[in-house]
Amino acid sequence: MRILLPAVATLALLLARVPAHGADDPHARRSDVVDQFHGVSVPDPYRWMEDLASPELATWIEAQNRLSEPQLKDDALFAPTVSRLKALADLYPTREPERHFGDRVFFRQFMGNATHLYTRPKDSSVSRALLDNAELGPGAALKEFKPSPDGRYVAYAVGPAGADWGEIRIHDVVEDRRLADVLPNVRFTGPFEWTADGAGLIYRRFAPPRDGKLEAPAEDPGLYLHRLANPPGEDLLLFTLPEDMRDWSLAFGLHDSGRQLFIYIERGPWNDGNIGGSRAQVQVLGLDSSGRLLAGAVPRVLTPADSAYRVVHADAGRAWVYTDQGATRRRVVQMDLEQPAREHWRPVIPEAAGVLSRVEWFGGRLVAQYTENVHSVVRLFDAQGTRIREIPLPGTGVVQDVWGSASSTRVSLLYSGLLQSPLMIDHDLEGGTTDLGASAQGAPDLSAFEVVQEWFTSKDGTRVPMFVASRRGLVRDGSHPTLLYAYGASGTSLLPAFREDLVAWLQMGGVYVIANLRGGGEFGSAWYKAAIRERKQTTFNDLIAASEHLIKRGWTSPRRLAISGGSNGGLLVTATMLQRPDLFRAVLADVPVTDSLRRHLSGNGRQQIEQWGTPEDPTVFPALRAYSPLHNVRLGKCYPATLVSTSHDDQRMPAWHSYKFTAALQAAQGCPEPIALVVRKSGGHGGDLDGWIASTTQQYVFLSRQMGGSLKPPKD
Repeated sequence: MRILLPAVATLALLLARVPAHGADDPHARRSDVVDQFHGVSVPDPYRWMEDLASPELATWIEAQNRLSEPQLKDDALFAPTVSRLKALADLYPTREPERHFGDRVFFRQFMGNATHLYTRPKDSSVSRALLDNAELGPGAALKEFKPSPDGRYVAYAVGPAGADWGEIRIHDVVEDRRLADVLPNVRFTGPFEWTADGAGLIYRRFAPPRDGKLEAPAEDPGLYLHRLANPPGEDLLLFTLPEDMRDWSLAFGLHDSGRQLFIYIERGPWNDGNIGGSRAQVQVLGLDSSGRLLAGAVPRVLTPADSAYRVVHADAGRAWVYTDQGATRRRVVQMDLEQPAREHWRPVIPEAAGVLSRVEWFGGRLVAQYTENVHSVVRLFDAQGTRIREIPLPGTGVVQDVWGSASSTRVSLLYSGLLQSPLMIDHDLEGGTTDLGASAQGAPDLSAFEVVQEWFTSKDGTRVPMFVASRRGLVRDGSHPTLLYAYGASGTSLLPAFREDLVAWLQMGGVYVIANLRGGGEFGSAWYKAAIRERKQTTFNDLIAASEHLIKRGWTSPRRLAISGGSNGGLLVTATMLQRPDLFRAVLADVPVTDSLRRHLSGNGRQQIEQWGTPEDPTVFPALRAYSPLHNVRLGKCYPATLVSTSHDDQRMPAWHSYKFTAALQAAQGCPEPIALVVRKSGGHGGDLDGWIASTTQQYVFLSRQMGGSLKPPKD
């Protein structure tokens, strides 16, 4: 492939340029750092910003916030938008369905930013609180909980809101006290599972972050057995990654009454639902009831690392496996654990027209959730794969979550639509009856709005769908403020679920669009693989085509069109704005990836090489170099008004991605359009509800200012 050099020369010019863009702009110092990739010199003048503890960086951040935050928070639009978003967020159910363990019942209650864990005996209607935010400690969040099989104990993952790193704690339910056991260096929400005897916990633990830097790469995951009251330092290592797979991901599941430990050594991003990484090697270990290895037990390899796999259920030497092997839209097969080769597999649920997006084993049945034409369908099958029925849903919306258990006779679904506020649906697995819950009190009347699905043609001729939400009867004269949101990465599907920000935007007078770009998972693994590694430009082409379609169809115009994305979606919108700045009035990028040549050096970057590649690979480097936002900022070019937002403590996508890109864009901007940065002190990669509401409101105030005040305070 030909290596594109013009942008390299452009960035080199920035090294010597004395900034003249705005006397008050806090322009950043540039250094002379230059990297060499396959004979190509690539300047990185803002490398010093990767030291997040730098006093110089702290001064620069303070100056950025001092310029941007007052203008956004003091705007008359700010307070009513915050209020409206809070009211819309309150439409979600505040209480999770109950879970039964032994003779006890457990459930979580959500109150604003506070989470409370409750329990009660099965034969009582009186609940008591076990855990709340105050007990967890300042800034901590309850991320997941798992009661022991008899309900005597609860293990729970705790960490700062939005953080990847955390710990597992254990609460004695009977004595209502926290045990001294604290299992450190866990990431995300686990995984962790109780042993069959209820006195031990199997969990994944990493090496402590190198040099104490939480944004550093996660290293050396292992599966450990913790027995209650034992010091964590004495926990038994059950499994660690093979030497030739040290930078792969590691996950596990317990099945067959806790006697079978299924191990997943994975590459690629986690897909929607419970299928895991985009390809995995599956191994199995036999355990006794305490979680210890059976005498002579060694891991047995069940599959090659060629596809995505997850064991949904296992017993009597058989495993029901959810996979995309030989089925890009996924299927379920039954595996004989003594003869695991695929020629011995028995089909259970075959590949269908829609994507099999999630499978659960509830009450001896398979509950299968499909994505068909970008909306949810739920079907029930018996263990042999015979279709029992389709669970009725109230429209073409989305099942956002599912609750049940292997022994449960009921399944609960959280359902919503873009203009349908969330509600709970309960289905009796035996009798087949469905109880449709009511929308929350105070749900707004959204009958004045409508959603249409449109299809546009991308650069290579592929038809791609989008959802357009607007006021009914809207005249398509190109005058409407339009916000286009997209992601297009990691096999993640953007489904038409209820969005508080979408409803608020509509009530402000705008048009809201969600585009289902390639790189996502809306149409299976082929849709995802069409836009990874050296093919990543496909996603940007899709977003450009989506924007041109909206303009051609009269929904909006370049002076009224904004694009928005977070994380990998932040990469999408920043890369696209650099390629086609003429298409957009404004750009919103939250916790974005902007340095594609160094993303693999932090957080879970090494585990994502399957999707993104690295500059060390000469076949991928030219593509990374050609689209990396930081490396394609051009001196003197007029870029759209841009608001970059981030959290300084982001452990997954370090904030220096935002800092370096903002500094480069401010130095290069060739017109008066503002380039603003807002830095949150905390909140990590995801943040909490209040932080999300404040950040979204700042974005909407920013857009209102760029679009001539055409947006009004949102009203019910």
